[in-house]
Amino acid sequence: MGNTLQELGRLGEAESSHKQAIKLKSEYAEAHYNLGITLQELGRLGEAEASYKQAIVLKPNYSQAHYNLGITLQELGRLREAEASYNEAITLKPAFAEAHSNLGNTLQKLGRLDEAKASHTKAITLKPYYSEAHYNLGNTLQELGRLRQAEGSYNQAIALKPDFAEAHSNLGNTLQ
Repeated sequence: MGNTLQELGRLGEAESSHKQAIKLKSEYAEAHYNLGITLQELGRLGEAEASYKQAIVLKPNYSQAHYNLGITLQELGRLREAEASYNEAITLKPAFAEAHSNLGNTLQKLGRLDEAKASHTKAITLKPYYSEAHYNLGNTLQELGRLRQAEGSYNQAIALKPDFAEAHSNLGNTLQ
C-alpha cells in the first residue's frame, strides 16, 4: 500500500503505511527500504539514511539498499561513504549498471577522473542503452579535456533519449 501511495505522490500517507508495516513486522527489510525511499523524496535525508541502514542490518545482501544509501550519502556530501556504499552494491550485484554510473559520479566529484571514466564505461558496457551513463561519461570526458570524446558521449545520450535537456546543453557547451 505504501508504494502505491508513494507512486500517487501521497508521501505523508506512504510514510505512515511503511511505518505501520514496520510496526507489524520490525524485521521486514523491504519496509525499512521503502520508508527510506519515501523519506528521501521528502528531503529528510538523515532519516532516509537510517532506514536504509536498518534495511541493510536486516538483509546485508540487499544491493538496492546499499545503492540508495549511496545516493543519500552523496546528496549529504559524504562522498567517501557514498563510494563505499556503491562499491558494496556492486560487490553484491556486479552487473548493477546504475551503481557503476553513480560510483563514477562520486569518483568524479572526488577528483578521481580516470576511475570515474572507468566506472561510467563499465555501466555502458553492462547497459548500452543507459542514456544517463553516456551523459555522465561525457561530463567526465569534458572535465578531462577530451572534448571530441565528450561530444560523442553526449550525442549518444541524446540519440537514446532525445528530450535529454542536460545532454543537449552540455553538448552545446562542448562545441563552443
